[in-house]
Amino acid sequence: MLTKVRYKLVYNRSHRLNRLGEGLVEIECSQLGRRIYFTTHTYLLPGQFYRGSVINTPNAKGLNYALYKMIQDIEQVELEYIKRGVEVNLPMLKEAVRAHISPAAKMSEFGVQVVEQSDRKHLTKQNYQTLLNNMEKFRKGSLITDIDYQYIVSYDKWLRDSGIAHNTRISRLHLLRALLNEAKKRDIISTNPFDRFRIQQMISKKGYLTFEQLHKLERLTLYGNEDKVRDAFLIGCYTGLRFSDITTLRDEHLVNGWLTRNMGKTGYMVDIPINELFGGKLLQIINKYGTISSLTKSLGSNCAVNRTLRSILDRIGVDNKITFHSSRHTFGTLLVQQHVPITTIQKLLGHQKVTTTQIYSEVDRRAITNDLKKLTKK
Repeated sequence: MLTKVRYKLVYNRSHRLNRLGEGLVEIECSQLGRRIYFTTHTYLLPGQFYRGSVINTPNAKGLNYALYKMIQDIEQVELEYIKRGVEVNLPMLKEAVRAHISPAAKMSEFGVQVVEQSDRKHLTKQNYQTLLNNMEKFRKGSLITDIDYQYIVSYDKWLRDSGIAHNTRISRLHLLRALLNEAKKRDIISTNPFDRFRIQQMISKKGYLTFEQLHKLERLTLYGNEDKVRDAFLIGCYTGLRFSDITTLRDEHLVNGWLTRNMGKTGYMVDIPINELFGGKLLQIINKYGTISSLTKSLGSNCAVNRTLRSILDRIGVDNKITFHSSRHTFGTLLVQQHVPITTIQKLLGHQKVTTTQIYSEVDRRAITNDLKKLTKK
């Protein structure tokens, strides 16, 4: 038989006043002779609380509203469980309220709790926080149970209408799906609405160099800083490393023909066979400088390098979509064109999911289609 939890406000339960002579107001939850307490973080003088209400203070009306709203929020957690046929006991209620893991929990609070308790990388946690802030702008105070199929459709449309870039929109939907999976694991929701919602694939909008353009860049005569920037970009084309990983590349990462290191963005370990890739051209660059550190330590900021790179690539007729990160796209796309298995490219790039790597296959297909369209116009 269902035993309902009873709620009331209690004052100075510990019989200890703080240095200002104030006592703490708490919410008492009782069931079958047991009790738990939640703090309200509200402190009052002894004469300001009587029979469960705040008195004798100009803010009494507002404080009473706030305190009873706190009780209402806790009771709402209990009622949401009861609606789902779950009988709530006090330990369950305490954990659900404090950890924001109930059907009545706000998505923003639940998301923060899940992410902070996880071992996700710092950058990933920042991305989750951006998602949660974004969702609050879309529909403030949404509960986990508010997020159904129609919510996702509306949120996706709102992202489009807000001018959010395609890949950013797709990334946020993936993060939201992951949070809802966490809610499902905790039995807060029975199904994930993303089971019926198809998330589009990301599109690589960054350009890449063709083999012909890469060879032109390799043969270009350059001096000083331009030479260093070109060679650093080539390292990205030969290894698929990001700019941040190249600038921190050191000689100890190169052992017995393999480049082995943790990627700064994801923490994913990659093993790259530098002798086999692109004819071992990375070794030629290393020999040119004596040590890899001699090149990578003094490159400057990503922004400054991109300005220099833009000037260099103009000389070989490469379009202005190319940035330093395009070297990573060049690596992936050229390997696809050489029929390297997509799972191998996935490991080399340090992608945790093969669907991320499949972008390069799509880029290659678009290039083929565009070339064929040009032929039909002639």
